[in-house]
Amino acid sequence: MPCTGLGSVARGFETFTRECAAALRDAPGIDVRVFGGGPRLQPGEHRVRCLRRSGKAAALLGRAVNRDPYFVEQATFFAGWLPAVAAGAPDLVYFADLNLGNALWHWRRVSRMRYRLLYYNGGATTQPFTRCDLVQQVSPEHLDAALARGEARERMVWLPHGLAIASAFSAPTEVERATTRAALGVPVAGPLVVSVGALDVTLKRMDAVIEAVAAMPERPYLLLLGAETVETPRVRARAEALLPGRCAIATVARPIVIAACRAADAFVLGSLGEGFGLALAEALAEGVPCVAHDTVTAAYLGGNHAILADLREPGVLSGALSSALARGRESAVAQHAWVYERFSWDVLAPSYVDLMRRAAAPVNAG
Repeated sequence: MPCTGLGSVARGFETFTRECAAALRDAPGIDVRVFGGGPRLQPGEHRVRCLRRSGKAAALLGRAVNRDPYFVEQATFFAGWLPAVAAGAPDLVYFADLNLGNALWHWRRVSRMRYRLLYYNGGATTQPFTRCDLVQQVSPEHLDAALARGEARERMVWLPHGLAIASAFSAPTEVERATTRAALGVPVAGPLVVSVGALDVTLKRMDAVIEAVAAMPERPYLLLLGAETVETPRVRARAEALLPGRCAIATVARPIVIAACRAADAFVLGSLGEGFGLALAEALAEGVPCVAHDTVTAAYLGGNHAILADLREPGVLSGALSSALARGRESAVAQHAWVYERFSWDVLAPSYVDLMRRAAAPVNAG
């Protein structure tokens, strides 16, 4: 399981790689090995030296070859990882970084290695799936879209992203909520709205979230958590203009993200589309009222528990957040049960074991 950003980037891909490996580690007949390109790896994970997308070298090289820094990270990771691939002779490579998978497909062709390639489509790519053997779709929306584009049904598997959550719901205490808020530097009292995702404008629409919170009569405090991007300065400028003294923006570890959701009064995912929507699923599991754009995937994740609306319409997001604040945590236990029964690793791990075995089987094995 290679993941170029593991140990340096906080995205759904990195969380998935780490949690999936943990869920499969004790499965009989499966030997899982995790490789990451960042310095902050956990015991048992293997470091691959590469030019990280956040560094100046990747940016410079990217400009020279007319590619983005993420492509450079994947290309240099591939070069650094090849000795381990050759020595390990894996049966299966399970990947989410698309350009890394392309390189592995080409290497298999010229080296005549026999590993199979399983692509995790957590980013909902619409590119043709020509350079892998099997594709895991994590939402029915994206499975249907792939089939409509003409992808072969026998090469598609629908299996959702797993979540590491407890089987029983544990409600946050007032002391816990106050302590978390104080540690994050946000007001202990008053309504708190949290949004989690890349701190950008184009995809996660953090600017739209800021505008919506600024228009709310409840005057909540807004906490934006996620990885910084080239668009983060625009997000900060918008927050300073519309929410002076009422917005905090930070990049924190995942346990802090979960704690922030438990301390929040409402959660919002402002994006108009998601590959899966891990942040929404995690917030639902923590019992916080959630708002998201009305898509097939959001409905698949939240059922009747999330407040779904057309967030493109003026004023709709503000109104939906006000409804979330008014709802409170009355459905927290039901939300947690909904997510656990459908998306927990406890429930999904056996299906992942079956997927690994199917994906690793030689073509002539049927």
